Amino acid sequence: MSSYGKSTSEKPKAVESDSSPGPIKPIGTPYVSSGHSIGDPHSKRAKGEASVTSGLTKLSGKTAVSSGVFIGESKSKNPDDTIIHSSKTGVSSGVRGKAAVSSSVRGKAIVSTELVAFKDVKYGSHDGELRFRLIHFWEARNVVSKVLLGLEMLLIDQEGFIPAGRIDTYLPRLRVGGLYRLNSFYGSNNKTLYRVAEPSFTVTFSSSSVLSDLMDSPVCFPEDRFRIHGYEEFDAACDLKGDLYDYVGHIKLVNGQVLSDSLMLDDAEIASSRRIASSRRVLLHVQTHDDPVIKLYLWDKVASDFSEKFKATGGTARVVLVTTLNPKRFGGALALSSMTSSRVFLDTDVQETKSISLG
Repeated sequence: MSSYGKSTSEKPKAVESDSSPGPIKPIGTPYVSSGHSIGDPHSKRAKGEASVTSGLTKLSGKTAVSSGVFIGESKSKNPDDTIIHSSKTGVSSGVRGKAAVSSSVRGKAIVSTELVAFKDVKYGSHDGELRFRLIHFWEARNVVSKVLLGLEMLLIDQEGFIPAGRIDTYLPRLRVGGLYRLNSFYGSNNKTLYRVAEPSFTVTFSSSSVLSDLMDSPVCFPEDRFRIHGYEEFDAACDLKGDLYDYVGHIKLVNGQVLSDSLMLDDAEIASSRRIASSRRVLLHVQTHDDPVIKLYLWDKVASDFSEKFKATGGTARVVLVTTLNPKRFGGALALSSMTSSRVFLDTDVQETKSISLG
C-alpha cells in the first residue's frame, strides 16, 4: 500500500488503468498506487566508499532489470535554493573512489561526490550521485479523486516519481532519452502493484537534490530496455496485478479488420469503438510464432499513439511491441490491456520489432 493510499482502477469489464501518461496533459485516467514509502530524509553521508559504476545491469535475453525515483521534500535546501543545472564530467564510472563534479550553480561549486549504482540504493538518505537515462514519464493520479499526484518515470535502471508540487521545478528539464546525474536523494520502498521495474527501492528526489544534464558521458547507456513476456508467462500472471511486462508479436486484426494495404484508422473509427464516453480504444488481435492469438486492448493515449504510428506507415505495419501490459482473462481467454505507462512500437522502430519482422 502506498503512502497516498491504494489506488487501483478498472476499465470497463475489468480492463484496468494505472496512471496518466506524459507529456503532462490531464486525461482523467486514474492512478495506481506507487507504493512508495515516504520517509523523513535526514542529511548524512553514507559510510565508506561507494563502488563507482554506471548503474547499468547486463541485459539477459530480452528481459531487463529496472528500478524507482521519487521526488519529495527534505529538511535541507541548497543555500541558493537552486535545484537544477547543467554540467560536464570526465569521470569514468568503472573505478572505485570519488567522482569530481566540475560544475557550479550561480558560482557555487558542487563538492565531489561518490558515484552510486542503482543496485546499491537502500532505504534512507544518500549523498552520492546517480547517473541514468530517462526512458519515459507519465502522469500519476489518485484513482478516486483524480487529483494529480505527480509524474512517474522509467529510467535506466530505475523507476521514478515526481510529486505534483515539484513538477514545475523538474519538468522543463525532462526529455525522453536524456542523460542525467542526480546528487543527494532518499531511498524509499518501491510499490508492489503494477510495477514497471524490479528493484525493491525507489529513488526519492528531495528539496536538497540536484538534477543536472550528464554531458560527455564515458559510459554508453542503452537507448531503451524491454521486459518481454510470451503467451505462457502472461497466462500464468493473469489477474495478479503484479509486475507489468512487454509483448511483441504479429498484428492479425485491427478493430476486427483484416490487415491490407488499404486499411487505415481515423479518429472517428477509434471513437466509435469506445466503451465509455471518456475512453478511446483500439482492439488488436496479435500472435507470436505458433502461440494462440491474443486480444490486445489499447486505451486512451496509447490508442491514439498506435493510430498515429499506424497511419504513418500507410497501414503497412505488421509487427507491434507494447510495453507494461496488464494480463486479464475474459470469457476464459487471455487478453492484454495497456496501462497509461505503456508505449507502442511498430515494425522497424526498435530492434525487438525488427527481429520479429525479419523472422
